[in-house]
Amino acid sequence: MALFMLQLASGEDAVIEADAAGRTAAGEIVLECTEQFGPAVRLKTYPVEAVAAVFRQAPLDGGGYGWLPQPTTGTWWCY
Repeated sequence: MALFMLQLASGEDAVIEADAAGRTAAGEIVLECTEQFGPAVRLKTYPVEAVAAVFRQAPLDGGGYGWLPQPTTGTWWCY
């Protein structure tokens, strides 16, 4: 599992544990959980206008962990 932080357009931050996050062609942000042998299950979907930015917690250069920004445009998946 990974930690994702969403900065919402309402001004709040949401930290969510999920196996993957992605941005669909329509701009929606989706968070999914997967079982070892089963299909991915969508935990939450946010409409494009509801999310200002998405970050994934990851190791930083030089050590430690921090929030790495994900692209604000285009389609992507992050695990």
